[in-house]
Amino acid sequence: MNLLKLAYIKWLIWRGKAVDIWSKSVFPANVLSNLCSNGFRFEGRICGSMEGFLQSLKYKDIDKQRQICSMKGKNAKKMTINGWQTDQIVWWKGNSIDRQSSEYLIFIRKAYQSMFEQNERFRTALMATRGMKLYHSKGEKNPFKTILTEKELCNILTDIREKYDKRDKQVSPTPKRIFINLENLEADKMNQMIELINNLQPDYDLYMLYHTFSQWAEINKWIKHHFGNRFEHRTIIVPNPSLCQGDYLITLQEDYIYNEFKGEIIMFGNRQFSTYQKILEYLISNK
Repeated sequence: MNLLKLAYIKWLIWRGKAVDIWSKSVFPANVLSNLCSNGFRFEGRICGSMEGFLQSLKYKDIDKQRQICSMKGKNAKKMTINGWQTDQIVWWKGNSIDRQSSEYLIFIRKAYQSMFEQNERFRTALMATRGMKLYHSKGEKNPFKTILTEKELCNILTDIREKYDKRDKQVSPTPKRIFINLENLEADKMNQMIELINNLQPDYDLYMLYHTFSQWAEINKWIKHHFGNRFEHRTIIVPNPSLCQGDYLITLQEDYIYNEFKGEIIMFGNRQFSTYQKILEYLISNK
């Protein structure tokens, strides 16, 4: 790599726009190096480092390959050989692979993906480079001379990082938590409460709540009859609702004890929330 390009990379690093992968650098660049001891398993094999895995591909002998694959980075690097360069064939579990084929790069990417998923240190380091350009200025550029070029390495790592980042951003937000007070449930509100709970359950984190023991058997019987085992571990007795950490409390009665609830109290049956449909509309509008 010419001096002008190196100067440009250093300038990007200084601005926090790039990372130059190197074992003697600082985090995260050093952890992203193949020489770092980021252990993982791949297709039933123990890999002491990515360097161990890559160097092992140069050996046809299965036992020798297994031994090198399990090595830490620096020890594995000492096992490098150049015989594979003659015909550009590498090996895995007794099967030959053309170094210059697209299948080879797909195979190598799978190994990096396995390390990313299994090794928290490596995963943390890679995700710490979000928004940065990856370089490996000390890496070989000629694919006929190396098991993995700088461009191949950086493309693989960037692809894994971007796909994980995209998936991470698409994770659904934590559903809002709603406590429903079932004490003193009036007969004319029972069917509406059933409809309300059935409509809320798919999109909210629901808990059945009451604060006295007197109606324990009756309420549990009612819950089991209408909802089966869906709330088996979501029915709780809480003498002080302020202990409940949630977004909403739906209750049928006015009671001073609920004034301590930290979220919003919805009084089912008052003018604003006279029907369960109005409660649903309100919750959806504030989702």
